Amino acid sequence: MLLRLATWKQVEDYLTIRTDVLVPLGSTEQHGPNGLLGTDHLTAEEIAREVGDDHGVLVAPTLAYGMSEHHLAFPGTLSLRPMTLVAVLRDVALSFHRHGFTRVFFVNGHGGNVSTARAAFSGIHADCSVRCRLVSWYELPEVVKAKDELFGVREGNHATPGEISVTMKFYPHAIDAVGPCEVVPGMATPIYSAEDFRRRYPDGRMNSDPSLASTGAGERLFAAACEGVARELKAFVEEA
Repeated sequence: MLLRLATWKQVEDYLTIRTDVLVPLGSTEQHGPNGLLGTDHLTAEEIAREVGDDHGVLVAPTLAYGMSEHHLAFPGTLSLRPMTLVAVLRDVALSFHRHGFTRVFFVNGHGGNVSTARAAFSGIHADCSVRCRLVSWYELPEVVKAKDELFGVREGNHATPGEISVTMKFYPHAIDAVGPCEVVPGMATPIYSAEDFRRRYPDGRMNSDPSLASTGAGERLFAAACEGVARELKAFVEEA
């Protein structure tokens, strides 16, 4: 059930059956030469919706803005400051808590959100009994295994063929083809500002080759992500 398409009475009835909720969390930021600005929140939204449908879990409206300060040198990127995102996550979780929810499970599509979410959860857990968990779909073991088999080192770190493939599954006509991209494998060095990021990665990619993206790869990665999220959600709901 999608919260945005439900009535308050339907939510009240849902709470007599279960008290967990899925919240898709992403960003609106550049994703290289052909990736959509909505990649991170679109992928999180579709995965959460599929898991919600399959397992009867309420799915909240997508949080489409994240901590993307390092991408602001690219037009179209919209970012929340870390302290703003902390406040947003806190207010969302406490709203659910007020109504009787006990578990708020964030399906995350953006790496820049992780450290901020952890800080937000520390404050939430100190102040009330609701529990929050964030799972980044692209880090799930079954997803990592599939990406390794599909793309190897050409997956890279940002604007990757993996995330673009999942987006392509749902929006195939919105993504343009791109030629093979040069890849220099290795760990990314620290980024000190948005301008520093664009100087180092002028087309927005981080050691990735988005030309490898395909709808077929997207199907496989989406299925793996849904399997992993469902498993993690079950464990979260059942923990003591």
